[in-house]
Amino acid sequence: MIFLMETKMSKFKNISTLILLAFIMLTTTLLAQKRPTDSTTIISVKAYKPILTDAFKIKSNPEIKDTNKLIPALKYSFLDKTIPVAFDIIPINPAKIKGEPLVKLRRGYAKVGFGTNATPLAELYYNAKRSKTFGYGFSGKHLSSSGIAGNDYSGFGNTQLGFFGKQLLDDFTIYGKLGYNRNVNHYYGFPAESIITINNADDLKQTTDQLAAKFSLTRNFTDTTQFDYNFDLDYHLLKDAYDVEENHFELDGMLSKYHKKELYRIGVEMNYNKLNNLLNQSNNLVVGLNPHIKTTADKWEFQVGIGLFLNSYPDTKFHFYPKAEFKYNVVEHIIIPYVGITGGLKSNNFSGIYNENPFVNTTTLLTLNTNEKYNIYGGIRGSLSSKITFNTSFSQRKLENMPFYVKDLSNLIENQFTLEYDTVTASKITGELTYQKLEKIKVILGGEYNIYDAKNAIEAWHKPAVKINLSGIYDLGDKIVVRADLFYFGKQYAKGYETVVANNVVTTTEIAQELKGMFDANLSFEYRYTKKLSAFINFNNIASKAYEKWQDYPTQKFGVLGGLTYSF
Repeated sequence: MIFLMETKMSKFKNISTLILLAFIMLTTTLLAQKRPTDSTTIISVKAYKPILTDAFKIKSNPEIKDTNKLIPALKYSFLDKTIPVAFDIIPINPAKIKGEPLVKLRRGYAKVGFGTNATPLAELYYNAKRSKTFGYGFSGKHLSSSGIAGNDYSGFGNTQLGFFGKQLLDDFTIYGKLGYNRNVNHYYGFPAESIITINNADDLKQTTDQLAAKFSLTRNFTDTTQFDYNFDLDYHLLKDAYDVEENHFELDGMLSKYHKKELYRIGVEMNYNKLNNLLNQSNNLVVGLNPHIKTTADKWEFQVGIGLFLNSYPDTKFHFYPKAEFKYNVVEHIIIPYVGITGGLKSNNFSGIYNENPFVNTTTLLTLNTNEKYNIYGGIRGSLSSKITFNTSFSQRKLENMPFYVKDLSNLIENQFTLEYDTVTASKITGELTYQKLEKIKVILGGEYNIYDAKNAIEAWHKPAVKINLSGIYDLGDKIVVRADLFYFGKQYAKGYETVVANNVVTTTEIAQELKGMFDANLSFEYRYTKKLSAFINFNNIASKAYEKWQDYPTQKFGVLGGLTYSF
């Protein structure tokens, strides 16, 4: 092992050191030669680590000892001076909601078409454009057909004309309308065993001409602390080919006012009807008063009231009906159950009956008012998502003088209907499911199931128990629009008679003749060539079944109707 050391010693010390080292090395060599050599050799290598000792600072601070310390006396003063400050108030404009751009309106719309069974179609509508003070318009429509192929007596026609005007004032909106409606149809429903021959279609022809007028006054409701009111007046004069005439006048009004959270409302209604035919029945008057109160909270809504009615025909009677309804919002706009009870008098008239069944015998028509003694109902409505809504309900009703259509046996041809009135307990279950995605797709599925328990009749004539319908519309890029309607009516019954001769005795028994149910579909396509011009084609009664909605009156089978529409 050799150690080299350098110091700043004097030369003498260096020489002594060298002599000492040489002596030590010589002695070590001699000893090593005499001792046996160790077979184990250990070499240790280790990095050099310099070590510095800690440094310590002198912590004493210098101090100056001042024997004559002077402390200055400070004085503070304020300047009493007023500086004028001006406030410029900048008014804040009220917040505005930017609405969607207004859709461009056109003044007119025309539609023309033609279809199988010589079916022309023409429609024309003309309206004023958007205005804050007034509005007016005109409408006209015609649809006719030669009827069922091979049946010269099944043709029909309908023509409608209408004029309306609306004036917008500061506090009120005044609306008026005049209309004319002409219908043509034939009594072509003969029993299968009929042997009567008809040579002239005019012998079976029925025409009705109706002139109608309407006037309404509505208050522009802007302040809940003030009274709100509106009323409607309706009048029509109806005549047919058999010199039957009807004058009908109807008034419907309402007065309401809010007080805190309660809404107080009084409804008034009046129906006057005068029908001139062979029965020469007296005037028919119905007057009703419906006061009620409605209160609303965060989760529920409740209204209660009464209905007071006066019926003048055939006997003068007063009727009282309880009215109440309760709604509870279980989940905000998602699940809303409701339940209620109501009732009232329904005025039956020639116009309404003819629109439902145009094959009635008007010369012996008797119009009685239907007394709905009670209607207990309930249901649940709401939404399953932002696109799907639903509504289910049930009801139990008690009806006096409910009208049923039965064949008029006083007519030898037996091709007309008359009315029979009965007391009926009716139960109904309904359901509806709607899917809508923006304005592109909309599908509605609905159905109802009815149970009728008549006091005198064997069955509820011409009242199917089951009704189901599925309707949909699909808009493809606002260019092609497809519409589809599928519907099903369950079986129904018509009143008939069975004659039995036994032991020279003729016995006639009332029976129920079954009218089969039916399933059918309609499909239509529209192609919008431009925003003004489009073409359409409709396929009706695709199943091509001549089902009977009314006894012995088959409907038209498969038909096609196509044409053009134009906006201007």
